[in-house]
Amino acid sequence: FIHGRRVLVAAAIALPDDLVTGLLVLSLLPAPFSFEMAAPLLALPLTNNERRAIMRRLVNLGLLSYNASLQLFTMHKLVRDAARLLVHNLGLPYNETRRRFAELLVLSARRLVLPLISKNRMLSARLAWSRLSVHAVQLVNWAFQEVREDMLPLYVSMAWDLMPLLSSSCSSYTLQGFCQVVLERAQFLDMTLESAQLMTVLGSLLAESAALKRADAMLRQALEYFWRELKGPHQAVARCYKELGALMLKAGKPSEASKHLQQALEMLETLYGGASTELLPVLQLQVELLRRSRKYAEAEGVVTRALGVCGAAYGPNDVQVAVWKNQLAQVVRQAGRLDEAQSLAQEVLALLQGQLGSEHPRVAAQLMMLGQLAAQQGKQAAAEQTYRKALQVYQSVSGLHHPDTFNCLTSLVSLLRGAGKAAHALPLAQRCMAVKKKSLGELHPDTAASMQVVADVMLDLGKYAEVELHCSRAVWVYQQLNQPSGSKPVIVAT
Repeated sequence: FIHGRRVLVAAAIALPDDLVTGLLVLSLLPAPFSFEMAAPLLALPLTNNERRAIMRRLVNLGLLSYNASLQLFTMHKLVRDAARLLVHNLGLPYNETRRRFAELLVLSARRLVLPLISKNRMLSARLAWSRLSVHAVQLVNWAFQEVREDMLPLYVSMAWDLMPLLSSSCSSYTLQGFCQVVLERAQFLDMTLESAQLMTVLGSLLAESAALKRADAMLRQALEYFWRELKGPHQAVARCYKELGALMLKAGKPSEASKHLQQALEMLETLYGGASTELLPVLQLQVELLRRSRKYAEAEGVVTRALGVCGAAYGPNDVQVAVWKNQLAQVVRQAGRLDEAQSLAQEVLALLQGQLGSEHPRVAAQLMMLGQLAAQQGKQAAAEQTYRKALQVYQSVSGLHHPDTFNCLTSLVSLLRGAGKAAHALPLAQRCMAVKKKSLGELHPDTAASMQVVADVMLDLGKYAEVELHCSRAVWVYQQLNQPSGSKPVIVAT
């Protein structure tokens, strides 16, 4: 660290001001960064060519490194840390640079990532966000140090617009703390609308953490603030109603959930019209509510409406259409119309294969659903064949140790046991156990559960000594973890 600081002090004396300033500004970027991310921070050069020249000179001096294949720059940690210490000593307007950095991050995420999410292109969205996520985490950490008034609108924008992305990069506890410190600053400055936005986001995070009473109080106060400031229909008010409806659904209060979701839906219809994709998240919650209430006819009507919205917005063969058509199949299945559900599920499979190819996790999940439908209809051979196809896709795409692969294996074992094919189920159950031991270790509840599955199959085969061995081992694992072994009884040979 001392050596890195000496290098920078020498550079500050020997190099032009624009080069030293550029180095110090770039030290704000804590991870490998692209030229597009760095250029807006370099305020002094007037053109991109001049900015590229500065970064090229820094690379030549060894103060930056450049990966040509990835087109990413990296600053060594020692150099970066020393540069940050020298920022104030050299008179750089550090806070202004930080504000520009935050503006760039929010703008980049809005333009590059959020449109992909709205089109349900999650893999592309994750790839785009991976280039920004480290910087977003840095901004969140800065908020815990100080929330400057000029940074507050950007922090609010991050929480309001980017929370689904931030949730994939930060823990819920960290994000709750981030929203809380920014909210306290907003309330201190009497920024009512910004406070309401932060309360809405914080209420949603609290609901996800099962802090339902705190979430309820937070969302209702946010709603009060929104109505006081906006005095009429607004997207923010509709979002708050939607979050309150989701909270009531989670709390097991269907009548209140229905009321708030309907308020959100009516407001969005007023703002955007009845065929807008803005309605889809609320329609999704309404379907969940109606399915839980066993109101399948009403749920089918909501899904049909959502299908019309998706088809008009994205085209009849879009993946979003497949998602909603699959929901329709689930509703029809719950209503007991299994043949119709299977026909819809086959349509979804064909659509997904056409859009995503045969080797995709969503295709495997759809095969699993078809297998479940076949088993429910008593078509054991067809169900087994479909499960094995799903397993093959999961193994190819996700690997042997992925939870989806394990769940598929477990489902196939259950199917074979139910069909009286315990001998065929045993190798698969043993494979599940081996995979869990290798990926999670023996002292893990999932490993113990896989031991119990093997014991169940052994019981079907009448191998009581093996049953006792695996059950005893599973109980020992649960005892080591200080967890109950569940309601499933331990079978011991007699």
